[in-house]
Amino acid sequence: MKEVLVLRDLDCIKAIAHPRRVDILKTFERDPLSAKQLSEILDEPHAKINYHIKTLYNVGILELVEEKIKSGIVEKYYYPTANNIVISRKIIDYTLEEDLDRENISISDFEDTIESFYDAAEAGALNGDSVLEYDNLLLTEDEIKELRNSVRGKIDELVSKRESNSLENEKKHDIVMFAIPTEINN
Repeated sequence: MKEVLVLRDLDCIKAIAHPRRVDILKTFERDPLSAKQLSEILDEPHAKINYHIKTLYNVGILELVEEKIKSGIVEKYYYPTANNIVISRKIIDYTLEEDLDRENISISDFEDTIESFYDAAEAGALNGDSVLEYDNLLLTEDEIKELRNSVRGKIDELVSKRESNSLENEKKHDIVMFAIPTEINN
């Protein structure tokens, strides 16, 4: 099972948008469930639950994990394909401006960072060292500039050391530093 499944197309989002399908996903705990079991738990007709299961299965949100024959009938057991399901905002990301001022970060840049994070999570490439630092601090604008310059200097130093030689275990990384105000004065 994946840790994260990122829904990137409208069919997947339509499938999960139905409240009963969300209820179905929330019903799963540790064990796979059949349509019959889900219909009993959710107190819904078997045919309705089966329809919702097939919709979730067809877009890859549920997976068939087992088939058992009970009284001559094949009972199918399903389980979510991931522990966490996230809707990618990139499918609705747009801007009316054709040429953005590259000096300023845009929502699209932030979404690209989030998308890279989701891709790494889906691939199982994140570990305890993936979040380099997270703090909630009181900072002035000058302190933010000082911090940015310090990090930029260290990155430039690492890059200049590495330009001539590569290491066997190196991997490309996106390094992102945000100073996001958490208290907004209007």
